[in-house]
Amino acid sequence: MLYGLAIFIFVLICILLMAIILLQSSKSGGMGGAMMGGGAINTAFGGQGADKLLVRITSGLAASFMILAILIGMMENPASKIDFDNKPTLTRNTNNMNQTEAPINTDAPLDIGSDVNDSKADE
Repeated sequence: MLYGLAIFIFVLICILLMAIILLQSSKSGGMGGAMMGGGAINTAFGGQGADKLLVRITSGLAASFMILAILIGMMENPASKIDFDNKPTLTRNTNNMNQTEAPINTDAPLDIGSDVNDSKADE
């Protein structure tokens, strides 16, 4: 539950961080001028007020992004738990033989291609 909440907040911070970075003005004006009506954000907060506010918001979001990324990395992910049972996944090597299987006779001699030796003798 806590892991899922942390991931949700992390994704929300990522989206907000992208939006705030795109709103900042650059030397060519940035997307902030196009999205906010050609300087409406600068009019609302003053000439440099908008840039200072956006830089502070970006710094806060970036710091929270890094801290949350470290915390999520240290958290235990419930979806990737490994069950360390003593029971094997494959049961082919167990000592329980089926009743229909015939036991293998290991005392009988092996017939190793007697036809191969006979064909060499004929040559």
